[in-house]
Amino acid sequence: MKSFKLLFAFVFLVPFFVHAQTPSNPPAKTPSFKSIDKDNNGQITKEEAKAAGVSDADFKKADKNKNGTVDAKEWALIFPGGA
Repeated sequence: MKSFKLLFAFVFLVPFFVHAQTPSNPPAKTPSFKSIDKDNNGQITKEEAKAAGVSDADFKKADKNKNGTVDAKEWALIFPGGA
């Protein structure tokens, strides 16, 4: 009887708790570098990034050389799927 209770708990209750931890609004796909670089100069400016919905924190993280712009290599290091 004890093993039946454990089996019941595992089969019926575990999926409930696993489902409860799944985010209801998964993050949107990262936009591609080319779609953000509106002037096609090979650099994303802070303004271009902000217009695409990239946070200031993410922009600063991507700007590895701290020159105020993000190139394709820097972008790919932070957002590998958005090259």
